[in-house]
Amino acid sequence: MSADGASIRREPSSLDAEQAVLGSVLMEPNSLHKCISSLNPEDFYYPNHRYIFESYVALADEGAPIDLVSVSSYLSDRDLLDKVGGLARLAELSSSIRIHNFDYYVEIVLKKSRLRQLIRSFKELQALCYSEDAEVDAIINLAAKWLQDVREGSGAGDFAHIGKVILRRINELMELSKNKQRPLQETGFASLDHKIGGLRKGALMILAARPGMGKSALAFNIAQRVASIYEVPTAIFSLEMSSEEVSTRFLSTYATINSSQLSSGELSEAEWTKLSDKAVEFFPTPIYINDRSGVGPLEMMARCRELKLSEPNLGLVIVDYLQLMSSDSRRTDNRQQEISDISRNLKIMARELNVPVIALSQLSRACEGRSNKRPMLSDLRDSGAIEQDADVVLFLYRDDYYEMPEESGPARDHSQAELIIAKNRHGATGTVYLGWKPEYTLFYDLDPRMQNMEPPPF
Repeated sequence: MSADGASIRREPSSLDAEQAVLGSVLMEPNSLHKCISSLNPEDFYYPNHRYIFESYVALADEGAPIDLVSVSSYLSDRDLLDKVGGLARLAELSSSIRIHNFDYYVEIVLKKSRLRQLIRSFKELQALCYSEDAEVDAIINLAAKWLQDVREGSGAGDFAHIGKVILRRINELMELSKNKQRPLQETGFASLDHKIGGLRKGALMILAARPGMGKSALAFNIAQRVASIYEVPTAIFSLEMSSEEVSTRFLSTYATINSSQLSSGELSEAEWTKLSDKAVEFFPTPIYINDRSGVGPLEMMARCRELKLSEPNLGLVIVDYLQLMSSDSRRTDNRQQEISDISRNLKIMARELNVPVIALSQLSRACEGRSNKRPMLSDLRDSGAIEQDADVVLFLYRDDYYEMPEESGPARDHSQAELIIAKNRHGATGTVYLGWKPEYTLFYDLDPRMQNMEPPPF
């Protein structure tokens, strides 16, 4: 008992599980690749076990065999052999362990390590709370980040040797091949996916257009397809529309009911029946809407981390739109600098959360002064940093947006939109042609070559 009567407890650990993992690798060196992407030396509670595991990783990086001779030699050269119990201890590990429950032992070691991380994090947070200059929002954001790091087993901030990264990546690719999983998240628009390869984890995509061009509709169409077709949890930060307005957009698109009539409630009996059936069908779709105005990137990141506690497979974040966000910086005298800060922090958010982020952006009026009004990268409003931070920049353009009333007629195509890929860090640029049904706020693929690739209709 301590002086204040509280019992002194050892941090969570499992001697048997740690011995089982280390002994299994000595008996079957090929099992090391199964745990090297999950465990770090720091995950072992006992220092002697840490030294042994470090020797395994170092020998694997050198391409050397992992056996009693090589491990004992490695430890002896560094004056660590006696600290781990000598050659007799290594022999004891290799002769007394069975490997058929190897994955189970790895999981126990990892679980105990995470519990220790939580204990240390809570102690640090408690100390921060008692400090004189404690900032509540900063501490809450830090707590959310640490909890998510523990959940994901993150070692963010540490250096990683290229050999270990390559080995981890090969294991991931083998799993993808075995399970036939998609390495990238499709947008649900086959023509666009064919061009950009889908949505990459940690990537920032900017979708920009002039007001009223349909960028929100396109972003919501992507969200709807990602969440309903591929069952990927999606978060939407709607800074311009209320959650009710956003839900009306989704219902109009999903049920193919005129959005104006839906907003006013002027529906026929058949349309009410259709709406009811489609609403029930769409109800379980994993889309989450946050309609708080003026939020900044740090709060968005904290909200997404909270969401990931219940939806660990969060796969897409949409921000509608960038110019309505608040900067987390205290510098408010320069709007261009604010937008630069927001853009940079959105990219950081994508990387930290390891999900694709689609941020909508307004365009300046410059494009309207040209004969060819198709947007260019220089038209991105308020800051060139947006172009720099983005992995992909898409411009939405419709000819009929600029059409004078007397020019309208059957000869004009009011159903076509251009999605201009102005920047693509990982692939080609170009233009994708989409159909547009404004009455349903619905975009769809036009390219006949992609018709067989098009996801099933709503």
